[in-house]
Amino acid sequence: MHAAIIYLQVINLLMVVLDVYTWIILAYCLASMAIGFGVINPQTNRFVSSLLEILARLVEPVLQPIRNILPDTGMMDFSPLILLLAIQYGIPFILKSIFRIFFLPQG
Repeated sequence: MHAAIIYLQVINLLMVVLDVYTWIILAYCLASMAIGFGVINPQTNRFVSSLLEILARLVEPVLQPIRNILPDTGMMDFSPLILLLAIQYGIPFILKSIFRIFFLPQG
């Protein structure tokens, strides 16, 4: 039973980390849109430029494999949407399934 409690604590920590990462993805998408519409100019503001670089380093390595799988849609990039759906629905489903298989009594 102690293993189940530890597993649940690890899952809760992982879910908090994924929630923070979700906000990072959303900030990256909003910043990219603001640059695209000319609201933000990263060449004139070093703070904004540094912030965008940090966001890109956190998000781009995860988005690139998704972009490689998705067909080219021109100007629309659906990879953040796919990633957010996976974080919100796919990963919790997998973690709950693992918990049911290993820690709940069969029968």
